[in-house]
Amino acid sequence: MPFPSEKSVKEISNQLLEDKLAVCVQSHAVDSKYIWNNKISQTKEWVAIFKTNIKNKKSLARFIKKNHPYDVPCIIKLEANVNKKYAAWMDSILN
Repeated sequence: MPFPSEKSVKEISNQLLEDKLAVCVQSHAVDSKYIWNNKISQTKEWVAIFKTNIKNKKSLARFIKKNHPYDVPCIIKLEANVNKKYAAWMDSILN
């Protein structure tokens, strides 16, 4: 999910971690090119991956929709299987 700045991704990440809607956030800077208002735009952005469990995915998405600085945030949901030890650690934090 892209963000306009490192500050904005850190603010949302900290809140999601504090509220225990995510157990881990990974973010990095990227160069983005996209169409906006019928023009090709290019900008520096920050992309974040939020790790959560099935139980919290809707709450996490609602939080992001409400608090994301973009008018049209890109929320991509990927489901993955994780190893048992990681799943147990995640569940111990999120439940």
